[in-house]
Amino acid sequence: MLLTACKNGQKGVVQAFLKKGGIQLDKRDAQGATPLYYASAKGSRDIVKLLLDAGADASIADNQSRTALHMACQAGNRDIIRLLYDQGAELDGTDREGRTPLIYAARCGKSEACRFLLELGADKTLTDEDGHNAFDYAVSNGMRDVIALLEDEQRQTDHVGNTTLHQACYQNQSEVVEALIRAGRVNLDAPNDEGYTPLLMACQNQNVYLVEILLKAGADPNRKLLDGFSPLHYAALGGNYAIARALLLGGADGNLRNQDGETPLILAARDGHNDMMALLIENGADVNLMDNLQHSALYYATENGFTEIVEQLLMAGAEG
Repeated sequence: MLLTACKNGQKGVVQAFLKKGGIQLDKRDAQGATPLYYASAKGSRDIVKLLLDAGADASIADNQSRTALHMACQAGNRDIIRLLYDQGAELDGTDREGRTPLIYAARCGKSEACRFLLELGADKTLTDEDGHNAFDYAVSNGMRDVIALLEDEQRQTDHVGNTTLHQACYQNQSEVVEALIRAGRVNLDAPNDEGYTPLLMACQNQNVYLVEILLKAGADPNRKLLDGFSPLHYAALGGNYAIARALLLGGADGNLRNQDGETPLILAARDGHNDMMALLIENGADVNLMDNLQHSALYYATENGFTEIVEQLLMAGAEG
């Protein structure tokens, strides 16, 4: 009954049980959760205080090793965090996935809870089983107001080589990207373990606004992956005219080849992207370059029956 009252935030009912006495304050349900756990998850500050004053144990964890403090941080309730901390709740305790209360707050986008936990001394360098710390989750959630506080100065990349800027670009967090660039603590062209730069990620995600931000800040439009794919290759492959135009204006080389010898023009011709073809030709793409199979853009356009592209190429001087 007490568990149910705490789940539902029924302060009066909880008071009645406590007044009667003779109840198990730390009784667990099938999930291993206690009344304090549920009151903390519900954000019921008054009930949490009543339970703690009556002697509830703030350190008990459920079957997944989550404590009441984890739940309070998930809810983002500063007052409850304070109450639990004052009663000995473990600030850096981890659940079965290695997540601390601070990571819970960051994963749930609770900026005020993050700030308060840091003030209390929470360890921002701890990572979960996936190799992510609170900072990584804050970037993922676009929490600009606490990113600087959560950044671990000793940790330059995550477990797969992604920098802060990679993470922000992968999550399409343009405001975070702008904040990081303004702070001046980013390497615009740093590759991760797979060779992706932030610009390549933005192009792969087809996010033209991010591409423009990165190019304006000085990102290299010609940095390639190990397979030779450049940002412009990705734009051509996806037929993304806006991104291709931004890259070309930013200095992208329209004749770069990937490991198969394919140029952006060949990819655009093969996949039938008429407007892309016109843009690339207009910006100096060589219409007669061939891939490793000795096939040109004209070959692929003819093979696939793209009449308009065939006409574009012939008018631009393509040799049959």
